[in-house]
Amino acid sequence: MKGLVAAHSGLRYIVLALLVIAIFNAIANLKSNKYEKKDKMINLFAMIFLHIQLLLGLVLYIISDKVQFVEGLMGNSALRFYAVEHILLMLVGITLVTLGRKKAEKTPELGLRHKLILRYYGLGLIIIFIGIPWPFIYDVGAGYF
Repeated sequence: MKGLVAAHSGLRYIVLALLVIAIFNAIANLKSNKYEKKDKMINLFAMIFLHIQLLLGLVLYIISDKVQFVEGLMGNSALRFYAVEHILLMLVGITLVTLGRKKAEKTPELGLRHKLILRYYGLGLIIIFIGIPWPFIYDVGAGYF
């Protein structure tokens, strides 16, 4: 299980980097009326790695000691964070990224695609960042890696 936790913790940095790259790519191309293969691939890779992270997280959600459905769950900040808050925020963020990419790909107006990616990926990134158990935000026994 330690290896799975390390993979999930380490992959967060790749996911965050890919989301930031996708957002900056969208910003850089807002004024253009082009949506090229590289744009599509950047957005796709960000979403794929995010979904891989989701799968690892779901496995951990099932087998981790940090997720316990016990009496007093909502009164214990660490238990509540992992059992409710973390997964809820991540699912919302991942859903936003996925919907944003789908909407962008289906939009016939090429110039609007980057705007959609910027909105959905940006909001998704903010929610995902808030949901990560950063030691400087939450006191839930997690570290930077």
